[in-house]
Amino acid sequence: MRVCLMVLILTLSIGNIVAQKKESKDELFNKIAKLTQKKNPQDTEKAYQMGKDFLARFGNENDEKVQKIRDFVKNYRLAKFNESLNQLKVAEAYDYGKEILAEDPEDSYVTMNLAYGGYELYSKKQDKTFASESVNYARQTLELFAKQKLPKAFDPFKSENEAKAFMNYVIATFLTDTNLKEAANYFYRAIQFDTIIKRSSYPYYAIAFYYEKLYESEVKDFRAKHGNKLIEDEAMKKDEEKLGKIIDRMIDAYARAVKISQAEAGNTAREEWKRRLTEVYKFRKQTESGLEDLINNVLNTEMPDPTQI
Repeated sequence: MRVCLMVLILTLSIGNIVAQKKESKDELFNKIAKLTQKKNPQDTEKAYQMGKDFLARFGNENDEKVQKIRDFVKNYRLAKFNESLNQLKVAEAYDYGKEILAEDPEDSYVTMNLAYGGYELYSKKQDKTFASESVNYARQTLELFAKQKLPKAFDPFKSENEAKAFMNYVIATFLTDTNLKEAANYFYRAIQFDTIIKRSSYPYYAIAFYYEKLYESEVKDFRAKHGNKLIEDEAMKKDEEKLGKIIDRMIDAYARAVKISQAEAGNTAREEWKRRLTEVYKFRKQTESGLEDLINNVLNTEMPDPTQI
C-alpha cells in the first residue's frame, strides 16, 4: 500500500512539473502565428489570449517578434472593441476598452466611444447600466480634447465639434435625474455646436424644464422670506425681479422647443409644450399678443446661458 502511494505521489509530482513547464518565446510565438493563419474567429480569439500572455512574459524585450505580437494584440482588441459597439454589446466593448485604456489612458477615441456606447444602450434599450461610466468617459473625452489629445478619426461622429456636442449631450442626458441644473448647463453646451443636437427640440425643452423647477424652488423661498410683508422693500423687489427673469428664460426656452419641433415629424410633445408656453406667457404678459411672433423669431436670437441667472 505504501509503495503504491509513493508511486502515485511520484506520478502526480512529475505531472505537475510537466504542467508547469511553460513554452519558450519561440514556441509561443509560432503557436500564435499558426492560429492567426487559420482565419477562424475562435482560433483568432485564442491567439489573442495567448498574445496577451506572450506580452506579459516578453513584453519588455525589444525585438521583431515582440513587436509583431504587440501589433496583433492591439489591432485585434481595437477591432473587437468597434465590433462590440456596432452590435450594441456594450459590456463586451467596455471590457476591451478598459484593456486599451490600461495601456494608453489618453486614447480619446476609446473614451469617446465608451461614453457614446453607454448612451446608445440607454437610447435604444432604455438600459442605464453604464450611465455613470458614460458620464465619466464623456468628461474625460472633453478634457483630452481640450488638451489636444485628439483621435485619428472621430467615428461615429463626423467631426471634432460633433463629438464635443455629443459628449456634452451624453453628460446632460444622464444627469437629468440627479442634477437638473448641471444637466441644463451641459445641454446648453451641446447646442453651442452646429450639429443635429442644436437642431433638435429636446435640449431646449430640457432647459425649459430646469427653469420650471428653479422657479418652483425660488417661489417657495420667496414666500418663506417675504410672505408676511405688507410693504415691498428692496430685498423683496430684487427677488421679484429674479422670479421675472426666470419666467422670461422659461418662455424663451419653450419657444425654441416649440419652433424647432414644428419641423420634427412625430413629435408628440409639441402640443403640450405649446400649451405650457402659452400659459406661462399669458401669466407674464397678461395677454397672448406677440406670442406667435416670439415663436417665429426666437431662433434669430442668442439663447441665454442657464448658468448665468
